[in-house]
Amino acid sequence: MSSASGSSSTSSEGTSAPTQVAHNPMEALQSSLASGKFSDLTITHGNQSWSAHRVVVCSQSSVLESMIMAAESPNILRLDKYDYEAVSMMMEYLYGSNYTTQDSAPHFSLPLHISIFNLAVDLSIPGLKSLAVLKFRYNLNNYVNEPTIFFAAVRSIYETTTRENPELRLATLDAGISELRNMLNGPHKPGFFRLTQEVPDFQAEIYLLMLENPTRPMEVMAPELCQECGPREEGDGYEVTTECKGCGEERTLAFY
Repeated sequence: MSSASGSSSTSSEGTSAPTQVAHNPMEALQSSLASGKFSDLTITHGNQSWSAHRVVVCSQSSVLESMIMAAESPNILRLDKYDYEAVSMMMEYLYGSNYTTQDSAPHFSLPLHISIFNLAVDLSIPGLKSLAVLKFRYNLNNYVNEPTIFFAAVRSIYETTTRENPELRLATLDAGISELRNMLNGPHKPGFFRLTQEVPDFQAEIYLLMLENPTRPMEVMAPELCQECGPREEGDGYEVTTECKGCGEERTLAFY
């Protein structure tokens, strides 16, 4: 409790009570980027520039450190070859451990999160990479309700990522499997078939993921060419119900 006497407040040990809250180091970092105070590095993209700090940038990305050391001017780093929005989000992350997007329908920033993920992979920024995956997965699972947006995200991810960095692929595979029954039975079935034909790795990895997790309901598409009757029309197929070897439950396989 505070004392009513004396000109200053003291604790029971006789030490002076703090007169102000310590400054948040993260706020200090963000402020230094905005003000340019103590800056020893300028990062540019087109006409945009950031007054940055080597210790902040290089400590989070060995690739950026190497690029700075190899640049003609050691005080200027040009990142024009990368996506501008992704670079902007990266700078926000480097100085705040987060980045914010203006999420709106129908895409809910999925393309931007993909771009940020790829930038983080290229520049070896693990924290930014993980954050992009979390934000992508959250928006995909909670906001996106238009299958065509999902299809576009799958195409983009499989065009720009590799198996060595599978996190976004796994996010789309999980979403695809959870909505597989709706995809096969709803009006977007033709679009889903086109997607699996155009992105065969996506289709193959769905099969593999379901086989590795046999408790998931399994519905497999297998385009067939009948030698006697010729190609079947789109949507013409059959279903086979069989017992899952993993869990013993009945599962339906659909062949189209």
